[in-house]
Amino acid sequence: MEANAVNETTWKFEVGAWITHKDRPMPSLVVDRVRTNKGVEIYGVRSFAVADPNRDRMILGEFLRTIDDDGWADCLLTPEMAAKLANRTGV
Repeated sequence: MEANAVNETTWKFEVGAWITHKDRPMPSLVVDRVRTNKGVEIYGVRSFAVADPNRDRMILGEFLRTIDDDGWADCLLTPEMAAKLANRTGV
């Protein structure tokens, strides 16, 4: 294995993780992920922001971070409801 090779099993976020955008609140659930040939992580997310005309989108992993209080404040769901949703969908 090359020294610069990407570890295929290491991801910044797991499917089912609650995340937000690094620059503004965008509470979202990771529903899918892919890695490019160059090792760039791209995540498919479903937004649960109060006002968001684009609920489903693909975002580069470098622009995402773990959800925080600001993210939850702009979320349609409470953290408890979000946990139930994640358990029901099997993620």
